Amino acid sequence: MKYLLPIIALLITVSCNEKAKNDNTYFIEGDAPGVYNGMRVYLNKLNAANSPVVIDTAIVMNEKFHFDKGEKKDFAEVRFLSMETGNDRMIFIEGDEPLKIKINQDSLWASSVTGSKENKILYDFRADQAAYQKRTNEFKTARGEAYRSGDQQKGDDVTKSWMDAEEAYKNEVFDIVKSNPNKLVSSMIIGDLLNSKLIDTDKALELFDLLEGDVKETAITKSLESYLTKFSTTAIGAKAPLFEGKTPDGDVLKLDDVMGKVTLIDFWASWCGPCRRENPNVVRAYKEYHDKGFNIISVSLDRQNAEAAWKAAIEKDEMDWYHISRLMHWQDPIAKLYNVSSIPATFLLDENGIIIAKDLRGQALHDKLAELL
Repeated sequence: MKYLLPIIALLITVSCNEKAKNDNTYFIEGDAPGVYNGMRVYLNKLNAANSPVVIDTAIVMNEKFHFDKGEKKDFAEVRFLSMETGNDRMIFIEGDEPLKIKINQDSLWASSVTGSKENKILYDFRADQAAYQKRTNEFKTARGEAYRSGDQQKGDDVTKSWMDAEEAYKNEVFDIVKSNPNKLVSSMIIGDLLNSKLIDTDKALELFDLLEGDVKETAITKSLESYLTKFSTTAIGAKAPLFEGKTPDGDVLKLDDVMGKVTLIDFWASWCGPCRRENPNVVRAYKEYHDKGFNIISVSLDRQNAEAAWKAAIEKDEMDWYHISRLMHWQDPIAKLYNVSSIPATFLLDENGIIIAKDLRGQALHDKLAELL
């Protein structure tokens, strides 16, 4: 996804302002073990384009550096430390509390900060995040080995354990947000969960609505809000945006023309392997529930020169329902209207055109249709 905050993607001295010699209290005190004298350390903030820009510089002397307190802030803000060697950065949150930073010269990402509750929450989250990622890699390896050896049952068991671990991790992270609705770190966590695709936009909107206080005025939260607002038009509970397109026969077909008691909007393409593998499941659902009021309209994201491939795939996969396409690949305006950035993607509508479910695949689609029809 090409969205959201660069800050979230980063989440995977003698100050230049001289202090009086008899005042040894600094807003940010830094330890820099192993860093040679004269090394510059930069304090960065995010500009209007959400890119880090330097706002102050410190110089390491005797493995120490410091920054004075900057201009007064109305609320906590994200800051980064960088050094004149390399592009590595350390992330932290600056509020009104003095901080102590210990630099890891081999990896600024692995540096630490103490002195505020918010940074403790942030770094505890990062530790949990790293542990979860390690477990994810272990599950991925174990499942691959099981399937390659022909042990289907073991592979399926590993997948279930993986999904259970993922659910447990997400619930822990959700609790952090729910317990800290007025903390900037909660906004950062929501963005990170979105970037890592552990939650969809509907869950992100649900968590975002919990935020309160000054955190809603921060640049990061406003950027997240702007992103989520775009997706609120296709959130569960929203009225599905209307659209039209040309059928394989060249006729104009509108969403309103195909609405049933339950309607599935299906974004796919003839070149999409996962879409083609899911098609037999959708065909079975259509045959079972069409007479009870289930309709489907498929929107193809095939390329301009692939009209023949689109039509051939419809016939081969026995997709005997409504189809439209502009043959514009990812530039398709309907895909943009529905914020579709990967396929297969589906939206299930009730008889009033309200979105009631998304991306139901396999047995989940059959279960929902049985419930509704």
